[in-house]
Amino acid sequence: MKRFSSIVVMFVSFFGFTQNYKGAIQKIKEDGLHQIVINPEIRVLASENLGFLRIKDGKQNEVPYVIAFDSDKSWSTYVPFEIVSRNIIKDSITSIVVENKSNSKLNQISLKIANTSISKYYSISGSNDKEDWFGLVENQRLTDMNATAATTVEKSISFPVNSYKYLKIDCNDKITLPINILDIGQYKHHFLSQELIEIEGLTYTTVENKKRKVTQIVFPLDKNYQIDAIFFNIKTELYVRDAKLIVNRERKIKKRTEKHEEVISTFQLNSKNNSVFYFDDLKEKELIIEIENNDNQALEIENIHLLQKPVYLISKLNANQNYEVFIDSTYSKPSYDLINFISDSIYNLPEAKITNFQKVVDDEINTKEKPFWQTQLFMWICIVFGGGIVAYFAFGLLKDMKNE
Repeated sequence: MKRFSSIVVMFVSFFGFTQNYKGAIQKIKEDGLHQIVINPEIRVLASENLGFLRIKDGKQNEVPYVIAFDSDKSWSTYVPFEIVSRNIIKDSITSIVVENKSNSKLNQISLKIANTSISKYYSISGSNDKEDWFGLVENQRLTDMNATAATTVEKSISFPVNSYKYLKIDCNDKITLPINILDIGQYKHHFLSQELIEIEGLTYTTVENKKRKVTQIVFPLDKNYQIDAIFFNIKTELYVRDAKLIVNRERKIKKRTEKHEEVISTFQLNSKNNSVFYFDDLKEKELIIEIENNDNQALEIENIHLLQKPVYLISKLNANQNYEVFIDSTYSKPSYDLINFISDSIYNLPEAKITNFQKVVDDEINTKEKPFWQTQLFMWICIVFGGGIVAYFAFGLLKDMKNE
């Protein structure tokens, strides 16, 4: 009977346990790609397995999505200068003047040049009125201007930092024929820092241990949140304090289990620095932050925030349609064509939010939409079948024992 009970429990656990939640996506105002924020509460309900998620439209059709993990991004964009004049004096010089309309500081420009196998000497000067010109570089050499797979090549040329309104590039044509400079511009570099999301609704307790000269801050976590960073908002003006992050662990010593504290990270709180500290794959039921005070007064901490790196679903949504997001632990990771059309170069997509996210009660779950092996009927068939097998071998064993 014990063996039979174990098998029944196993089948019920495997086939009968599901977690079902759903929420509505706020109304979409325009057709196209959108990024849908997955907040910490939704992530923890999905046990950080975003393969459990589905987006469905009003007709309960699956809507493809791509999971995007936000991170710091850097990229460059090419900005052409206006070519004010281009003069070619035969067997002498080619002179090109471009305008730096923004008067931004420059120390490099990019030339787009038609393929050539010759090399060219050049000089660069600057002016604010196109009358008086002041030298920046002289007799520099351009080489390797022959691309193998394209008809043009880009060459970057450097010079001292300046903010002249006009730049003049003079190419020496006395020895070689002119080269065809098609465009002149600059690459502007951009950096977008990720915005961390706060895990809301968490509380902590603070305990001063004057004997050990430390402050202990304890976060009891009722859910298995993934924590990527901790931010300290400290009122104290001047401080430098060593701190450590401690978690409770269990270890077996012979036949007994013993609890102990383990330091998983050390860091320093310093009034000169940003008080955000990052961690990798931190998931604990309780966190203890211990700050060493030495002979100082305890820090006046206004609040502490536990943070996550953002995770988004990128999906193509239509305006004025109803969409819902579901979590079902019986789902497996989906495979959509959309992943072939989304890249890291997509920025500033319109954002959509999930609202009214809650547990789905049993009578809301439409078993007709699920595969047969995910239904309650299939579960009971497995239980009965398993029980029958156990009973068959049990009765056989009893029969053999009687015969002996």
